[in-house]
Amino acid sequence: MTAPASQTVLILGAGLAGLTVAYHLRRENYHVMLLDHPEWRDGFWLNPSDPVPVLLGCYRESHRLLHTLDRQKSPGPDQPIPLEFRLSDGRHVSYQSARLPGAFQWMMSLFSFQGLAWQDRWRLFSHVEQIWEQAQTLPADLENRTADEWLAATGQSLEARERIWGRLAHWLTGNDLARLSAATFVQLLSTVFLSEASDARLTSISGSIVERFLAPMKQSLPHDRMEFRTLTNSPWLRFDENRMRDVRLHDGTTLHAQWYILALPHQQLRALLPERLLTRFAYFAHMPDLTDLGEFVVQLTCRSSTQTSRLVLLTGHPFYQLTVTQAGPGEIVCRLSATVTSLENVNADQVRNTAIPELLRVFPHMGPEDVLSHDIIREPHASLSLVPGTARLRPLQRSPIQNLLVAGAWTDTGWPTNLESAVISSRRCVETIIGRVDNPD
Repeated sequence: MTAPASQTVLILGAGLAGLTVAYHLRRENYHVMLLDHPEWRDGFWLNPSDPVPVLLGCYRESHRLLHTLDRQKSPGPDQPIPLEFRLSDGRHVSYQSARLPGAFQWMMSLFSFQGLAWQDRWRLFSHVEQIWEQAQTLPADLENRTADEWLAATGQSLEARERIWGRLAHWLTGNDLARLSAATFVQLLSTVFLSEASDARLTSISGSIVERFLAPMKQSLPHDRMEFRTLTNSPWLRFDENRMRDVRLHDGTTLHAQWYILALPHQQLRALLPERLLTRFAYFAHMPDLTDLGEFVVQLTCRSSTQTSRLVLLTGHPFYQLTVTQAGPGEIVCRLSATVTSLENVNADQVRNTAIPELLRVFPHMGPEDVLSHDIIREPHASLSLVPGTARLRPLQRSPIQNLLVAGAWTDTGWPTNLESAVISSRRCVETIIGRVDNPD
């Protein structure tokens, strides 16, 4: 890829978003070069060793990609699981999506959900029904309000917001209810719970990101139309007036392509761009205003012959979520998630000593001796902060530079920074290239 040619694409970033673009373009017979660098990490719990997150039924692009990749290799033992809440009194309640047509499914699902008090269920039902029947409309200023403010305005009690809605917001977005944009939360609730019954159903996916996505995609990329380079130094991106001209490597090599895709986190992307682009275009100038949120995960490998995969949203502090996956014969892996701020002043032993009693409260039949090993993982870029006003800061995949596209979970896809957002951004880049390959102007 040393001279311009038709159907050539250069991708910076060989993480999930970049490889997904390359995988789809390979199927369209494009010549692709992938550039990677050890410091270019996806973040957002999408790095190679991270486990594949639990998938909702409405994550259609993720399911479609997984299904395509599984044709090439025997899939793992993926399992349907319920959405569980552990309440402060120790009870476990599940949200069951009723198999009924149309609006009946969410009505029955809501009324049968024991996690909310009857008054909260009735107020929510009345509010949604009025909007459904167009007797009432959603406030026009939802993007300027927090999700907590909106829920309080609909009559949801403080207890409901703390033990159900707050945990749901954390699981879906990684954001606190008191800071999360109401517009984002309402859109997610509508997509997940007010559409088809299958949209709210969960599947626990076995294996890691690399095992289920990255490795199968790499194996499918043919060497005759695919080049891969790992860089030791950051490249220089060079631009003409409104086009990207080329990529110059540290050894003096110049790489040309018809299309360029930056499949990088926003911080690393900004570091590669010249200052004149950051100041000239609002598209790039808004990126410094994006903020990432950190997260702690305490991973415990435990002895158990009975536990199956589970997702439990917790009411207590500091942990808000527990996921359980099979690790092998007689072993499970339990991952307890907490925000960085809730554990930032606690040392490793204290974190472990907080996590194990929380796990034993969920599984009272287990004892401390069943915990075989533990690991504490800190992800500084676990999710994008989605405070009111963030929606307008997230860039579309098509940049103001004519032959430059941007991919990644943090871009504007209509989803929080999750696996679905990453693969949707990749698909949109591919669709743009396929539709305009002969003339990117």
